Amino acid sequence: MMITSKELHEKSLQAAISAIELYNKPDFRYREESFAILMCTAWELLLKAKVLKDGAEEFNLIVVTRREIDPITRADRWVPKLNRCGNPMTVALGMLAAKALQEKWDGYSKECLTNIELLLELRDNSVHLVNDDLALSERVLAIGLASVKNYMSLSTHWFATDFSRYNFYLMPISFFHGFESIVAKCITPATEQSKRFIDYLATVKSETAVESEHHILLSIETKVLKGKSTDGIAVRWTADPAAPAMRVREESLLETYPYDTADLVKKLKERYIDFKQDKHFQKYKKPLLDDPKYCRRRLYNPKRSKSGAKNFFSSEVFKVFDQHYKMK
Repeated sequence: MMITSKELHEKSLQAAISAIELYNKPDFRYREESFAILMCTAWELLLKAKVLKDGAEEFNLIVVTRREIDPITRADRWVPKLNRCGNPMTVALGMLAAKALQEKWDGYSKECLTNIELLLELRDNSVHLVNDDLALSERVLAIGLASVKNYMSLSTHWFATDFSRYNFYLMPISFFHGFESIVAKCITPATEQSKRFIDYLATVKSETAVESEHHILLSIETKVLKGKSTDGIAVRWTADPAAPAMRVREESLLETYPYDTADLVKKLKERYIDFKQDKHFQKYKKPLLDDPKYCRRRLYNPKRSKSGAKNFFSSEVFKVFDQHYKMK
């Protein structure tokens, strides 16, 4: 009996958990390299599980084949390529990741592919990298944070994974993390191999499309501040007048709600093959207008409550419209 998509998905989760556990250990000298190796394994198993799930559990869909001549009929035939112990070889992560974008797998994005390619590059260079370079550690964390977030997004989307069972996060916070104090260059001289890898990262564009759920690189900035009290005040975005107040810049709001109605319609036309700006679109859009998760109404003159206003939408609206229209 061949392995199933459910079994591959569970193995994928265990690999991802192991990657995170090793990265979060207090004193572990092969941290970044081990994370990259195990996280690549997690991604490969997740993508293979997706192939099996969509292919009625047909194991041959993930098997590498080779062409040979039939000794009897002399005709060409394709047979599984075997490893040293005689088991069928399966497709590699790089091929699967590229195939997922080419075939437009549901929820998959070019940002996710780029992040996986960076992770693969780190894994393939791990044997040569001597991780005394703090700048390298900083960049690996940026790749790792994005990879874990992307992994959680697709695992939930494809397999309805309940991540509340796990402590699924990387720990960038510490009293001394080294790279947090980098100004112009790191204190420890970098090896030639790590220099080349860092130079390669610099050539990769890290811009993420606004409507994409996935990321190429992510960073977290931490600061230790002195205060008169050890207690902090939790705040939430809410309409509750009793909640603590906080000031939000206009630029921040526009980053969260980047689309006016015209921009939204343009994006929807680019995204779907069957989109029309008709009564159905108005029907789907109407309930979004009153939900701050999807829409924010901005007054032309904030000092006058009766002035004209304009609606701005967040990228969360695409999740709603994805349920009603067919992706290109």
